[in-house]
Amino acid sequence: MRSFDAFARPVQEFQVKTAIGGYISIGSLCLVLALFFAELRYFLTPEAKDEMLIDQNQDRKYLNISLDISFSSLPCAALSLNLMDPKGANVMHVAHEIYKQRRSKTGQPLGKPIRDSLQNVASTPAQLLAASLPEKAAGQTGQSNHSTRSLRCPSCFQSHIDEDDCCPTCKDVQASFLSRGWDDRPDDYIFGQCLEELYDKEPAQEAEGCRLQAKLHVRKVPATLHLGIPRHLRPEHVKVEKITELTVMADFSHEVLDLSFGPDFPGLIRVLNGRQKSSHQTPGFTEHYQYDIHVIPTSYDDGVEEIPSHQYSVTEYVKAVDARNPNYEAAASGLWMSYDFTPFEVRVTSSRKSLFHFFTECCAILGGIFAFSGMLDNFAHQIHKSLDNGSRGVLE
Repeated sequence: MRSFDAFARPVQEFQVKTAIGGYISIGSLCLVLALFFAELRYFLTPEAKDEMLIDQNQDRKYLNISLDISFSSLPCAALSLNLMDPKGANVMHVAHEIYKQRRSKTGQPLGKPIRDSLQNVASTPAQLLAASLPEKAAGQTGQSNHSTRSLRCPSCFQSHIDEDDCCPTCKDVQASFLSRGWDDRPDDYIFGQCLEELYDKEPAQEAEGCRLQAKLHVRKVPATLHLGIPRHLRPEHVKVEKITELTVMADFSHEVLDLSFGPDFPGLIRVLNGRQKSSHQTPGFTEHYQYDIHVIPTSYDDGVEEIPSHQYSVTEYVKAVDARNPNYEAAASGLWMSYDFTPFEVRVTSSRKSLFHFFTECCAILGGIFAFSGMLDNFAHQIHKSLDNGSRGVLE
């Protein structure tokens, strides 16, 4: 078998070791280790492949919307959220959890969070002017037991089977919770119908802000999230010189902390997260912020589970609104987040490189560097030998 040995070794006495060979060996070893760890990192990093297909998952009729937004100069008593269809009517049967946290001028929380309902938002200058009037003077008489497409009423917060049933008073919502065996006086929040208790402990302060967090379970159809002044504002819950400062001249400067349309997955970029807007400069005017959101159905598959979610892109603009003029109907104040859905979906497939490919790359690194360093060592040895022979010839 000795005749088949491809790794014949020279006799030890005929091997020559040099300092240059030592440097090359150490450098080659360091290079092998560096390339090995780089290849190992590349092997352990999943590879994502994107495909664009026609959306065939029409059976997914619902989606979850998560919104977290902070207003620096708008108190919670002057902030409401509504969900409307493209025609401006209320979207019905929306399971929602909405919490508003009052904040002081310095950004510190004031009291417990308020669990709020979807409410009608003033969408015209005339409605803004009427927002500070008593309910009867504003034309809002009586109490309804069920929300309609034109008028919302305080929610029972999922204590009723029908999401659109109403609990107008604090006693109503507490009784509804007790009937389900739930705590009618939760420790971590207070009902929107029981605000007197909150404001008795923490009276209204000047320059309050508000952080609104909402989770909505909605039908997968185009709609608009409208954040703005409620149709009926309770003056005793705000501290301003003139109530019009919070109606027709509201400052809607804000920061979008989070906006998502489904669960997170690796590589997902939420475009509006961290977006700050502050355009309240013209005296006597308020603002209209418009976000046109195009939601892209997306599925992520890592080989273990498939995560259905959504990405989105945004176009936006802002304009000043003279809400003091009842005849000025060009645009309504507040934030308008209109979203629709693309007819295609993006499928993201995550996979790892094969182990065979990793071993092949490692062998190529080891063999290539070993061969190259051998050539380099031989070339350096020949030059050193030539220089040494030349210097001996000069001496002779």
